[in-house]
Amino acid sequence: AHQAEQYFARHAAEWDRIRSMHVPESRVEAAIVGMLGTRRIETLLDVGTGTGRMLELLAPAATRAVGLDISPAMLAVARANVEKAGLRNVQLRQGDIYALSPAETNFSLIVLHQVLHFLDDPGRAIREAARLLAPGGRLLIVDLAPHAQERLRTEFNHRRLGFATEEIAGLLADAGLDAAATTALGPE
Repeated sequence: AHQAEQYFARHAAEWDRIRSMHVPESRVEAAIVGMLGTRRIETLLDVGTGTGRMLELLAPAATRAVGLDISPAMLAVARANVEKAGLRNVQLRQGDIYALSPAETNFSLIVLHQVLHFLDDPGRAIREAARLLAPGGRLLIVDLAPHAQERLRTEFNHRRLGFATEEIAGLLADAGLDAAATTALGPE
């Protein structure tokens, strides 16, 4: 946790550029919007919100949105981005992905966007998120597919080199959730 906090503090200002080194964000965001459809989002929780990009994308369709991150530096960037976007229905909080507040439950949508590959125990994070879902709620996971880019461990503090679809489905099943839909995006 300390290593992750130090890493994100060093890279908060350039995080969107680092993230864009993968599949273009425009394609990822179009896939996210397509998967979620037009169903109203009552309450949104973006766990590991980073710069708040998922809040910018999804909070306009939500009644209430919360962005959670362990890094004060990332939250500062997210706060500026949320304010610039004029999102008045968003709250930003510092918190631990492994110990989400029990007072915050019944979210209709929880997002784990490019988070799991930074974690030692992604299953635990998914179980925590599942605990906070409202009945019929949805958990959206966006992460890297399996790859062999070892440099991402040292340069970007990745703990995992992506996830196979079957692995994510197993983690969801362990949390009592079903993998309802999957979309794979490859590099251009």
